[in-house]
Amino acid sequence: MIDLHGQISFAFLKKRRFTGSFQGMRYLLQKQEREPDKGEEPAETKTVLEAVIWPEPYSYEVTEADKKHGRDFSFCEEGLWEAIDWLNREFEAGHF
Repeated sequence: MIDLHGQISFAFLKKRRFTGSFQGMRYLLQKQEREPDKGEEPAETKTVLEAVIWPEPYSYEVTEADKKHGRDFSFCEEGLWEAIDWLNREFEAGHF
């Protein structure tokens, strides 16, 4: 189980991305600005917490896009812990 209590904070994610690995699964948590879908209101960008997973052994930058998948969460403290729960569910399901 991925347990990041004491290893990561929401304040850290405001400035930097966080990467890690767990038993063959690599993951990344980072702040992202998303453009709204066409026709969606409001028409301004939205800040989200992006969580991405992929199989080891390579880094995010050199892993093929089709081997990575992710999900967006609210960019807040609660969103951080929801993202970590999602990482654990994806690991348990073998989706990496």
